[in-house]
Amino acid sequence: MKYFTKVGETEREFVFARHGNRIDATSDGRSFAIDLASVGDGTFSILVDGRCYDCVIDRQEGRSIVLVKGERIVVDVEDERERAAHAVASAKGGGKQILEAAMPGVVVDLRVAVGDVVEEGQVLVILEAMKMQNPLAAEGPGVVSKVLCQKGQAVAGGSVLVEIDPPESESPEVGAAQ
Repeated sequence: MKYFTKVGETEREFVFARHGNRIDATSDGRSFAIDLASVGDGTFSILVDGRCYDCVIDRQEGRSIVLVKGERIVVDVEDERERAAHAVASAKGGGKQILEAAMPGVVVDLRVAVGDVVEEGQVLVILEAMKMQNPLAAEGPGVVSKVLCQKGQAVAGGSVLVEIDPPESESPEVGAAQ
């Protein structure tokens, strides 16, 4: 799974794969072999490419505070699902809605058709990704203007699945008196 970190203004993407007690991490085209052992109450011994680090990790207000080699490092971490959810939440607003696949998957259920009136939070598509079913819902009320997927279809991450126009009462008036 992909993880996104931010330390200060520096952002990095990591991919982790577990192999028994070892973790392989890849970031910026470089790979690292990691062995991680908990030594109690948020304290860890980490072996990265043969170099040992003792660190303490504490979670505060949704952030990870890492103490390593006498230095305090504040790290914001989110996985790809959290990142997709945050992107949807921050994009919420008026106007046309675009429902996209956050990651590659298969459409296992399609619950709307062109012309359907939808409400905020109504599930429109269920996408199966990474062996999990993810309901994708409308961000607000509107009318389905396009359906660009079908049940059983494999879709790529970022694919537009459904487009929703704002309800008639929120559409700009064309030729309205001034």
